[in-house]
Amino acid sequence: MAQASTEHIHIDLSPNDLAVLHYTSGSTGKLKAAMQTMGNRMTSLRKVIMGRMQSNGNDVMLLVGPITHASGMFIQAMLFQGVTILLLDRFHPAELLQAIEKHRVTMTFMVPAMIHALLAEPSLKTCDLSSLRLLSYGAAPMSPARIREAWDAFGPVLAQGYGAGETTGGVVSLSIADHARAISGDKPELLSSCGRAVCESQVQVLDDVGNPVQGDAIGEICVRGPDVFAGYWRAPELSQEAVDPQGWLRTGDLARIDREGYIYIVDRRKAMLVSGGFNIYPSEIEAVLSQHPAVYEVCVVGVPDAHWGEAVKAVVVLRQGQQASEDEVIAFCKDRLADFKKPRSVDFVTELPKNSNGKLSRKDVRERYWQGRDRKVN
Repeated sequence: MAQASTEHIHIDLSPNDLAVLHYTSGSTGKLKAAMQTMGNRMTSLRKVIMGRMQSNGNDVMLLVGPITHASGMFIQAMLFQGVTILLLDRFHPAELLQAIEKHRVTMTFMVPAMIHALLAEPSLKTCDLSSLRLLSYGAAPMSPARIREAWDAFGPVLAQGYGAGETTGGVVSLSIADHARAISGDKPELLSSCGRAVCESQVQVLDDVGNPVQGDAIGEICVRGPDVFAGYWRAPELSQEAVDPQGWLRTGDLARIDREGYIYIVDRRKAMLVSGGFNIYPSEIEAVLSQHPAVYEVCVVGVPDAHWGEAVKAVVVLRQGQQASEDEVIAFCKDRLADFKKPRSVDFVTELPKNSNGKLSRKDVRERYWQGRDRKVN
């Protein structure tokens, strides 16, 4: 820094010039480099500043995850607004809570796994978190039961964002007001929603032939607009597969949309399992099991079954000091899920695998049950 020139160097740039190679997390397959243009990044900047992270410059933003993650994009918008940025070199629940108290942090972003860990941290009850005005979360699903628990613990500060490296950050948001509306009982189902489209993003839920879905029909979340990336680096076939001729990015996330425009993610297309001819979405089952008082974390996958093709298995991490049997966990689903969606078996583990961004690696959970097979479907 001391040796750097103080001379301002002007560079002519156009919106189509490549700005960033943003690597996707790889949770659904091989790493891919999403080409984000200057126009993409400027759109992202506007979305953050005009959206839920508008600041007068007096905020302190705590960045917990790696800045190479999508949450690292907040740095650009925060610096633009003169916000102080606090970087932690690792995630440790007690140290994070102490940092919020000591530095009077006002804004932060976390993945749900981090929030789960904070809720289990004993010092949460004694730390002063009154400075916090926004706890934004995303990058993975969070069950309504856990959202309510977090709301009680942190106060009315929760907001959710949905997006991807291919959309240069969030394109859908569930605001603090939306959370409050759900918690109050006005529209409780909103806690299962990722929100509504924000700013310049065009977001629709489309069927396989590109038509908007109606009613409770399930389709794929598709995004079009100035925030959609320019394709994958040196992978034209993948780029063509991701974006259709009309310019819609197909995210791979299956969802439905209600009359008010709120989007409810059902699952990832690749996570869907087929048992006895029925399409089953793991996240629906995980949302139910997360309500069990003894369940800390859960991952539902399809495992080989001679009769059903794939059978539903729940892999569960229990809360510290809590106990539950396989029969008890399955019985908990009896009045909450259709019979064909209930887990056929339950495995208990001490932890679930996560990728480098703290997201559950469903692929690794599923892989152990399919080892030695030529096909990963049955």
